[in-house]
Amino acid sequence: MFKALGLQAGISVVAGVFVWLLWGLALAPWLYGSFVAWVGTGLLVWRWWQGLHDYHCDGPRHLKSFRRSLVERFFVVGMLLAAGFGFAWVKPAFEPLPMLMGFIVGQLAWMVALGSGNKD
Repeated sequence: MFKALGLQAGISVVAGVFVWLLWGLALAPWLYGSFVAWVGTGLLVWRWWQGLHDYHCDGPRHLKSFRRSLVERFFVVGMLLAAGFGFAWVKPAFEPLPMLMGFIVGQLAWMVALGSGNKD
């Protein structure tokens, strides 16, 4: 999983540079959106790693930890995206569209990284 997390970051940065060179979209908002996606998956990987050491067979306890992880990631990603949109409102050069595109490509990069077999 840690290799896939690094691969996700690499794919997102390379895609951002490619889009910046090809279409001239702002690179900083793209990288911020990719960072938000990376933080969300980083929290997922961190919970996965914790689950390897805190193994339990109690169904309700497992469901409770699953829900907590879900809510945790939802609020962290939501707050980071809200902060990015707020910064875009304060500084118009920080465009929201490249930020959202970076976030979406970051999420897709996570799927590609997991599909490539880097699950260690």
